[in-house]
Amino acid sequence: MMQPLINITRKQAYLFAVFLVLYEFLTYIANDMIMPGMIKVVESFHAPESAVASSLTAYVLGGASLQLILGPVSDRYGRRPVMLIGVLLFFLCTIFIAFSHSMDQFIYARFFQGMGLCFIGVIGYATLQEIFAEADAVKLIAIMANISILAPLAGPLLGSVFIHFFSWRLIFVSIAAFSLVALWGLWYKMPEPVGQIKKDGQEIKVTSLSPKVILQNYKQLISHRGFLFGSFALGILTIPCICWIALAPVMLMVNAKLTVMQYALWQVPVFGASILGNWVLHYLTGKCSLQKIIRIGSILILISLTMLCLLPIIINSTYIWFMPGFIIYFFSLGMTNGPLQRIILFATPVAKGTSSALMTMIMMCMLALGIEVANISYSLIGNIMFSFNAALTFILYSLCAIITFRFIPPKE
Repeated sequence: MMQPLINITRKQAYLFAVFLVLYEFLTYIANDMIMPGMIKVVESFHAPESAVASSLTAYVLGGASLQLILGPVSDRYGRRPVMLIGVLLFFLCTIFIAFSHSMDQFIYARFFQGMGLCFIGVIGYATLQEIFAEADAVKLIAIMANISILAPLAGPLLGSVFIHFFSWRLIFVSIAAFSLVALWGLWYKMPEPVGQIKKDGQEIKVTSLSPKVILQNYKQLISHRGFLFGSFALGILTIPCICWIALAPVMLMVNAKLTVMQYALWQVPVFGASILGNWVLHYLTGKCSLQKIIRIGSILILISLTMLCLLPIIINSTYIWFMPGFIIYFFSLGMTNGPLQRIILFATPVAKGTSSALMTMIMMCMLALGIEVANISYSLIGNIMFSFNAALTFILYSLCAIITFRFIPPKE
């Protein structure tokens, strides 16, 4: 059984994980439920179709905006108060979106709503990584990932139902209501790891907010090539996923003329593969080193990206021929993402709030850039854009992964 390393009960640790993953689920489904309805949103505001991807870019940029601040602040004042502020911010911005009156208001509010993403990795998951041993943390996070991945799996289906019977604004009202439940649960069950001594004797130290100390910590992280290129690899690895989420509504509903329900059903095999990948990760953790799991996952990633690149070019550029590559890609993403985050986070002795902040910020900025490049290239060359995106991802991820493992010693 997984045992926390700080002085809390296993029940409290598990309940904290439950309310954290509820909040994470809400931040994801806030995007995934509205994606099938974004065509309705742009129509209601008389905006261009390019605003569909732009709204996601704003959300992702919001998720990168506070990282460098939150990490040091949580290292100094604690994870718990910062996390509670983040959930409250998400609630308020979600309500504002529901009552927006223009596309500009909608996109600006999505940016501030996206700030809620900052608190998940930098605060929530950093806390889990600190209070559990390596194998236990990876296993628990793999289980949580299976729950959070239900957002892109169930989100389009639920969003389709909402859009069919109700207004798109009700989606955000409902999410705001559930975020209050997450806020209540985290208020009562989230532990405070900062300042505690673990059962293995390690102390989770309070870190100074002195600008000199903060700059030294970030300088140490940036100068560690394993950490830096590992963070790049993590961002590059996720770009095809976020591009699919951003452009699938236009690709399937506008260009392929599928219904909202058909669009939603096509998400099932894609994100279902990610769930399967997370269960494989859960099974392998403890039996193989994290580096070995990442190597296996990376081989599958390279196979999937090769299929994404070549099948549409050789056979046909309709969406059908992207599916085999995407399914294998999402499976391998589920296997690789968690272990890669863990080895990056613990590659240096720098406080984990600060480490997680820089790692997540790099990843989110790369995702925002990836979305905008994909959005522009999709408007120019259509579906075949995914092939070029896969080829570029193939090359960049391979280079970054090689450099990462050169500077992070394996633990076989």
